[in-house]
Amino acid sequence: MEYFIYSLSLLVIYVGLAQLMHVQFGLLGIPNFGVVGFWGAGMYLTGVFNVSLNMPILLSILAATAIVSLVAWALGRMILDRSGQAILCATLAFSSIIGVLVISEKWLTNGVRGLGTIRYPFASSDFAELGFAIFILSVVIAIFYVSIRLRDSRLGRVLLSIRDNEELAASLGKDTSGTKRLIFALTCGVMAFLGGLSAPLKQFLVPYLLSPTVTFTVWIALVLGGKGHSFGSIVGVVLTVGMFDILIETYLPLPPEYAATIQNLKLFFYGFLLVAVIMFRPAGFLGAGRMGAKPKHATSTTKQEAAS
Repeated sequence: MEYFIYSLSLLVIYVGLAQLMHVQFGLLGIPNFGVVGFWGAGMYLTGVFNVSLNMPILLSILAATAIVSLVAWALGRMILDRSGQAILCATLAFSSIIGVLVISEKWLTNGVRGLGTIRYPFASSDFAELGFAIFILSVVIAIFYVSIRLRDSRLGRVLLSIRDNEELAASLGKDTSGTKRLIFALTCGVMAFLGGLSAPLKQFLVPYLLSPTVTFTVWIALVLGGKGHSFGSIVGVVLTVGMFDILIETYLPLPPEYAATIQNLKLFFYGFLLVAVIMFRPAGFLGAGRMGAKPKHATSTTKQEAAS
């Protein structure tokens, strides 16, 4: 039962990460390929504050979130006015830097020997794991609520106008650079918050947890579900993390010698789904029609969104 709660908690965290990418990329058009860097920085900083400095776990998570938000804001000042390819490379490089620092700065992270043990809040309670899982679910529900309200708000319309035509939005008096930095810093900070929540789930932190697979899984889930749909992240994560990491790898009674085969089959299935969606449903399973089909009055719609 405890492992089932752990698996569901991890699934919900992936849903939250994918939903934050929906805001960054689906609404604003920022191709952040450093998800694991922000998530991992939040997780490791939480571990450092909690284990090395003996801070309470919730306070450690908040401190880690604040630090990563400031780092993301500074990073955003340097990269967000560049091209999409430059942003992609810069965020990917950031995640690589975090991985190197975790290994090299042994005085802080204990390197490859690992950092821990990080306990749940109220660990003495018999329902600590279940209570923490409910808290994680509440956080992700709040992320969804804010995301849905954001899309229909005045700020959301500005984000869409920046995504579709940043020059036009700027010509209408919108602070496009400041808006992008603000949303980037806030969403990356929440990624770090989810990383902090992941620290008690993992309990003992080791560098291999900062694998690029985290970023790839979030992006694949976003593309499969539909980057422009608020609930696409749920569909995508269920089809990836839910199907393989939980259902097949954990609960399907397979002989141990098939463990490596399942890993290869997972990558094949991910790739097959991704190619199929790009070919036949480019907007994702929940997307509206083909991405190449633009409405006749797309330009006038963008003007109205930016002007409002």
